[in-house]
Amino acid sequence: MAFREFVINEYKYVDKYKAVYGNLPKTSVPTKQASINTASAKLRALQAFFNELEENDEILKSPFRRLTKKRRNEALREQYDDPFFLRYDEVQQIMTADVPDSLKETKDAFLLQCALGCRIGDYLKLSMSNIAITDDGIPYVQYLPKKTMKTQNDRREKKTPLMLFALEIVKRSGFKFGVLKYASGKSGYNAKIKKLLEHCKIDRLVNQYDEATGTMLRVPLHTVGSSKLCRKTHIDISNKAQVNMYATGLHEVGSSAVEHYSMLEIRDLFTLLCAAFNQPQYRVDKQLNILLDEKNKEDDGSTATV
Repeated sequence: MAFREFVINEYKYVDKYKAVYGNLPKTSVPTKQASINTASAKLRALQAFFNELEENDEILKSPFRRLTKKRRNEALREQYDDPFFLRYDEVQQIMTADVPDSLKETKDAFLLQCALGCRIGDYLKLSMSNIAITDDGIPYVQYLPKKTMKTQNDRREKKTPLMLFALEIVKRSGFKFGVLKYASGKSGYNAKIKKLLEHCKIDRLVNQYDEATGTMLRVPLHTVGSSKLCRKTHIDISNKAQVNMYATGLHEVGSSAVEHYSMLEIRDLFTLLCAAFNQPQYRVDKQLNILLDEKNKEDDGSTATV
């Protein structure tokens, strides 16, 4: 329990033990109070470590077993605030915003991450080699999610179709964003996302729990913007456009049979995303040149590029 308290308030020890923290990378030095979710994650890892020692008879009893059930549940509990994300109209607001040169790269990186919905760790590793094209000309990004690939039985790749605006950003940038070099810090990606959202007047009030005071605050959305907001936005907008797979009434919510009998293919995902983000459907050739739709192709038989 003392270790849990340390994890939450480790930032208080930085100035006192400068010799310990002075040689660490800045991203590894805590600068504010950690959430109870962070402490819970570290304690769960520690619990697994002690459980293995106990199972191998290297220790008599895990220290976690010395806690009462109530205290153990309290130590390992997680709490989540009300979810906040960008609404469709707010994404459009950012797309159409005229931003200064200092924020143009951030705008591209942010919008592309919203289109892909990937975690920052996976986003950093993407390159043009992660792009593939279906036989009928739909471009998509494929990668193994870093966070879950060790726990998945089949190590299934994540495949996300590229909407038109996302393809344009990919072709313009080649996934090379200097702003992603540092995620945290005063001039890092997350800080610049906040500046981008503030510039675009994304100031809708959202709830945020204050760990220090134990109160719920109402803060402008741009003040809590980060790379996590991209994933939340992608999931929320897509979810609101998706037909509930349980609507037929054949299975209960959470039934594994639904996933067993059905899977969204690339074409289905592409249609879903284009509908969700109000983007036109299109096709490309092997060089990622955009082909005109069937009606226009009949008119002049030509192709177009971005």
